[in-house]
Amino acid sequence: MGEPTAFYEPDPDGSFVATDATQGPWSPELQHGGPPSALLVRAFEALIAATARDGDPDGPPDGKPDGTPDSKPDGHLAKIAMDFHGPVPVGPVRVRASVLKPGRRAQLLAGELSVDGRVVLSARAWWRRRSPGLVPDVPVQAPPLPDPDDVVPADPLPGHLDHGWIASMDYRYLAGFVTTPGPATVWVRPKFPLVAGETTSGTQRAVLVSDGASGFSAALDFRTHLFSNLDLVLSFLRPPVGPWVALDAVSALDGAGGGTTSTRLADTAGYHGFALQTLYVAPHHAV
Repeated sequence: MGEPTAFYEPDPDGSFVATDATQGPWSPELQHGGPPSALLVRAFEALIAATARDGDPDGPPDGKPDGTPDSKPDGHLAKIAMDFHGPVPVGPVRVRASVLKPGRRAQLLAGELSVDGRVVLSARAWWRRRSPGLVPDVPVQAPPLPDPDDVVPADPLPGHLDHGWIASMDYRYLAGFVTTPGPATVWVRPKFPLVAGETTSGTQRAVLVSDGASGFSAALDFRTHLFSNLDLVLSFLRPPVGPWVALDAVSALDGAGGGTTSTRLADTAGYHGFALQTLYVAPHHAV
């Protein structure tokens, strides 16, 4: 396979073929959690758009005064919860999404990503209506971040990291570094679209990047320890915008092998959400 130009190539049979850009840090045969999670977000967004086009009376509002269906509903995915049932192999995957609870103010969605008929990732998401000016704006209380274009690019990745998902991103570190255990604050920009030939949405991009927070803020060296996340839960105040995603992440560990990573998320317009990951942590020899 040549150099990747996207994380997935669409297949005529409806599946998506993972490229080398999806490779995670633990094995070249297994995907990083970010790309398959973002692929499920893509399915949710397509479902919402299709519901609006179909003029479903219980679907999301179209935002037009005459009731004409619109492919861009006036709302966004406000909460997304991913659960990893097991490692996701690098190869063809299939996704499907459905509406569990319809509604005009909020909709509950469900999705699954499968490999050879086996579900390896499941998700639920809340779509929430947006009504600008409805209430006062109360932003996340945190110091503003410098513009990523004003930050010196990160040092080159060491050889043992220069592949797969990690090498498919541009970085602007404000604190910490991927090889330095401890909290980290970093701007991240994917080099490729999620799906070849498509424009990656802001929410897809935020999810694609956010799963890396547990690695950027790892409390232990991943060359000696495994820290894999069992889930990824995100809450968005508003839709993310722009090519850059900022992660202000910190990980905490329990001596019995538990871990949690909490992350504030931002774009160049400011902070827009939060992410939480539940970790399993152990020395490599104990796995």
